Amino acid sequence: MELYKKLKIEDVVFQNILNKLKRKPNDFETYLFGAMHSEHCGYLHSKKYLDDFYTNNNFQNENAGCIQIKDYCVFFKIESHNHPCLIEPYQGAMTGIGGIIRDVLSLGAKPVCLLNSLKFGKIESNKTKYYLSEVVRGISDYGNSIGVPLVSGETIFDEVFENIPIVNVMAVGIVKSDKVKFSSAKKDAFIIILGSKTGLDGLGGAIFASDVLDEKTSKSSIQIGDPYLKKLLIEATLRINLLKSTLACQDLGASGILSSTSELCYKGKCGVDLFLQNVHLQNKNMAPYEIMLSETQERMAFVVEQDGLSEFDKIANEYELEYSIIGKTKKGNNYRVFYDNKLLADIPLDVLCEPYLYTLSRKKREVQEKIEPINLKEKFLEIINDENFCSKEYIYSQFDQEVQGNTVFSQNNNGIGIIYLKEISSFVAFCIETNFLGCAKDALENSFLNLYRKLVSFGFEPLGITNCLNFSNPDDLNVQSDFLDTVDSLKKMSKSFLIPVVSGNVSFYNEFSGDKIPPCATIAMVGAVSCKNKIIKSEIFAGDKIFLLGDYFCKNVDVGYENNLKNIIFELYEKRLFHSVKSVGKFGVVGTLLKNSFFYKIGFEISFKKELYFRKHLPCYILISSNDELKKELEKNNILFCYLGKFTGDKIKIEDLVFDLDEMNQIYQNKINFEMEKQI
Repeated sequence: MELYKKLKIEDVVFQNILNKLKRKPNDFETYLFGAMHSEHCGYLHSKKYLDDFYTNNNFQNENAGCIQIKDYCVFFKIESHNHPCLIEPYQGAMTGIGGIIRDVLSLGAKPVCLLNSLKFGKIESNKTKYYLSEVVRGISDYGNSIGVPLVSGETIFDEVFENIPIVNVMAVGIVKSDKVKFSSAKKDAFIIILGSKTGLDGLGGAIFASDVLDEKTSKSSIQIGDPYLKKLLIEATLRINLLKSTLACQDLGASGILSSTSELCYKGKCGVDLFLQNVHLQNKNMAPYEIMLSETQERMAFVVEQDGLSEFDKIANEYELEYSIIGKTKKGNNYRVFYDNKLLADIPLDVLCEPYLYTLSRKKREVQEKIEPINLKEKFLEIINDENFCSKEYIYSQFDQEVQGNTVFSQNNNGIGIIYLKEISSFVAFCIETNFLGCAKDALENSFLNLYRKLVSFGFEPLGITNCLNFSNPDDLNVQSDFLDTVDSLKKMSKSFLIPVVSGNVSFYNEFSGDKIPPCATIAMVGAVSCKNKIIKSEIFAGDKIFLLGDYFCKNVDVGYENNLKNIIFELYEKRLFHSVKSVGKFGVVGTLLKNSFFYKIGFEISFKKELYFRKHLPCYILISSNDELKKELEKNNILFCYLGKFTGDKIKIEDLVFDLDEMNQIYQNKINFEMEKQI
């Protein structure tokens, strides 16, 4: 079998290489193409469709995107680490955090918080318990050790993820706008690798992440994280990136030295000569292609001018970090690699960095909404016992949410994190969500609107979006249709609401031995306010009245409708006519009230339209108030609302149904802990 086939380069992709290169690549060059023209690095099935997003034009071609607040950039991005977590969940989760941290770090941004989106099988499954415990342990061990708070997230349990856990992680960083470090090299400068010695861990990770896995998949492609070294690397990188002589920075993630150095030079429109014998190694017997493709963690690449080498050396030594000067940029367009004075590769950078892109097709499908009769008692008990509804304290209690001292509001029953950034004297809020049920288009729009309403319910103006689009095999026409529907929907929602998509990630091939995931479009939304008084407090007291604001039968929700409700809420809160507002999420009005009832240990009694008690993503807000003027204000301004009931006592009353608050709360609080304590 020819080498390119062993490296899983498709015939059409390899033919494209031959046509552009005008010769057959040698074996070493073929290894390089195998990585750079993989789905993971080259976005072969998706890149063609990722243009036309509404953006703010801030660093769209960088490792992360940002929103600008005053004279600072708040960078953020989500990435997947699904394949590594499937094979080795602890290390996969650790290096997922490590990799996304490097994405914001490479731009000169100090990491200030983390979020995650996790999906597993049913909680009763031993396999789920294993994946859950190892992934959470990996995230907490790494994030806690490097001192970056994990302020918000989501966890979903469903049998479709039994054999394929989905692990998406998000990092946020901040840097002054004039201190951003780009990933674009300039000629006549040195390329330096700082951090861990390059070893064999993670070898071939990009190719591994671009294929369907099965029981025979080797663990050799899994990277190994070192959070204690990463802490030093973070501090050193922040200082090095402040040097005028540091021209560019890039993290060493997928395909290691190869992708970082080639992308630096391709963006900078300059050539480069690399000398692999200079790389500091764990194993002196590593083959040249192994040095190039290793994905050893905790490494950064810098482009540094001659007069900055001594200062670079001083900082590296201060943090006891090893480094190697491995190359020099030059005029031209060629990527040349040497080993002991032998030329191993000489490839035009446009050929190396511009892979063949597939054209996808859309398959027309009809999606029918299921309308089922509702038995209130059965539905209520179903929700109470649902692991997706119940408390996730088992998970987030393992994360340090307060480190750095900036966390104002962390994950509890509301799924939102708020931090105070003293550099910009502003509060920034983050929330993340996936809704994988239904068609891809509707699922994404529901998630978008729910995130928007969550931010509004805390008084925040939504400002930016990042995404991680998880799918199975892109050769499947159904998957292609789902992907195209998802992208189109995200573009539509972003443009309509004028909320820019600043960054994103696509993860295909999420399959394992015949199982495949449904389309999972994970999106995160970021908002900000400059004044603490504008943050809507989340408070509930006995005797509070419960109102539903909005048209609960509205089927054509648009930006005008949502903005109108947002403005009404902000104006009412400015007059302090209510003291808490809640968006209606996946478990409807009853689910929303239950979570708050459990958190504040106060029962409630409501009477409403039976068919709307559990309707998901109701286009409304729940207002909670003890101020009699609220109703008068709503009526005076002809604002659509209805009275639901009030918070009172130690019972949950829904029409003629009565449940004991404490008994229901015990189920809610202990569901996951109870299952995890069972012997695996």
